[in-house]
Amino acid sequence: MTVTILTGPSGAGKTTVAALLAADAARPTVNLTSDTFYRSIATGFVPPYLAGSQQQNDTVAAALVGAVGAYVRGGYDVVLDGVVGPWFLPPFRAAAAREGWDLAYVVLRPGLEVALARATDRSDAELRDPAAVRSVHASFADLGELEAHARDTGDEEPAATAAAVRAALDRGELRVPVRATVEEEGATTVEPPASTRVDPPLRVDEATTLRAYLDYHRDTLRWKTAGLSAEQLRTPHPPSTLTLGGLLKHLALVESDWFAAVLDGGTVMAPFDTADWDADRDWEFTTAADDSPEDLRALFEAAVADADRRIDAALASDDGLESLSRRESSRHGEGAFSLRWILVHMIEEYARHNGHADLLREAVDGVTGE
Repeated sequence: MTVTILTGPSGAGKTTVAALLAADAARPTVNLTSDTFYRSIATGFVPPYLAGSQQQNDTVAAALVGAVGAYVRGGYDVVLDGVVGPWFLPPFRAAAAREGWDLAYVVLRPGLEVALARATDRSDAELRDPAAVRSVHASFADLGELEAHARDTGDEEPAATAAAVRAALDRGELRVPVRATVEEEGATTVEPPASTRVDPPLRVDEATTLRAYLDYHRDTLRWKTAGLSAEQLRTPHPPSTLTLGGLLKHLALVESDWFAAVLDGGTVMAPFDTADWDADRDWEFTTAADDSPEDLRALFEAAVADADRRIDAALASDDGLESLSRRESSRHGEGAFSLRWILVHMIEEYARHNGHADLLREAVDGVTGE
């Protein structure tokens, strides 16, 4: 069975082209759209192009993979349209390897001015804000090894695009490699997970830049700890006692401390609020060895989501990046921290620990990466 992901920025024509591909298919075919899955979030929806939407977007991606798999197992090809950037491909690749799909990836990418004109002129568009359209368009500007999968639809009618894409698919083009499971001497090994990070945009305002870099480093930690067992997450690299699980728990604490406690003047989240810090100053590192991978990742994601809500609120105020923390510096006479300072500090904190994570991951299973 073939799963074709048809993606691109708003205004690319992907929804129309996907419908044409599905309607003209030679085999039973289902047309899914990611917008339907996002619209199903009745409460707590975050526009998926904004900072703070990572956990939501990952959940939607997982739901899409599950739905695609169900249809494939039922004997259907699938055409999926939506904003499914390369950073969302890893779970689709993993499922394709596991279940034997042929996975194709097609990016419809008109020029920015065409995309803006189309997106802002449609009354039914989900994404019409020009700044958001520019941001999403920029995310598809450099596809790296997938650049050959892009097609300029600026001067092309949807029917012509659909015919050209169908012809390419029939020739076996536009396929993407999937994560392969390899049997070696009775042991099963899986290729390391691909990074889902998105490079920060080059020309945006200061707040967007800072948040993009913070999200980039958060995603780096997710990447460096992905796919590991409890034993691997608790494995140190002597003489250091530092572990990848400890880093996950530590950075969950750092997120909660700076945004819940310092910025908003509250208390850190559970379980940090009841820890015996007098007995063990490194409590989050030492206790991480007793936590499951699922619990460690859930704690980290909860801390990030809570931090993002607090950042959103501060940026929405009149002071924006100049917003001052409720709690002051412990160094005499320094006073409160600005939100700008906290965001820069958080980027520095992640960058330092991600260097540790890179070395730890290589020591644990030999996986390396930039």
